[in-house]
Amino acid sequence: METVLQQVQGFMYPNEIELQWSILIVLYPFITGLVAGAFILASLEKVFRVEAVKPTYRLALLTALAFLLVAPLPLQLHLGHPERSLEMYLTPHTSSAMAMFGFVYLWYLMVVLVLEIWLDYREEIVLRPGPARACSGCCTG
Repeated sequence: METVLQQVQGFMYPNEIELQWSILIVLYPFITGLVAGAFILASLEKVFRVEAVKPTYRLALLTALAFLLVAPLPLQLHLGHPERSLEMYLTPHTSSAMAMFGFVYLWYLMVVLVLEIWLDYREEIVLRPGPARACSGCCTG
């Protein structure tokens, strides 16, 4: 960066020097956009009763959850010390935009997606045979 600044003469405007973003930084908004798109697709069926997207509702919910779980990974890999990101939750500062976004992210993950998936799949969860019912008495002698 210092060699680039030495080549600048006169006034410098913010767009005169090209700063390269890492591919990891670019992946984060891309994956977040996939989460938003999948959730909007799922919302079309439940909120707006669009029958054309009804077959994709459950897949869209699971896709949104899967991409939401891996969305922060590129940012974590880009950091010098990814373990420091836990400090956002342990010692939050309300003036920090990153800490507040972390709480919004966690709320969205837990309340919106996990709760909605739990409510949508509750019938399959209850009817799924557990270890005790799968045996059906053949091992009890």
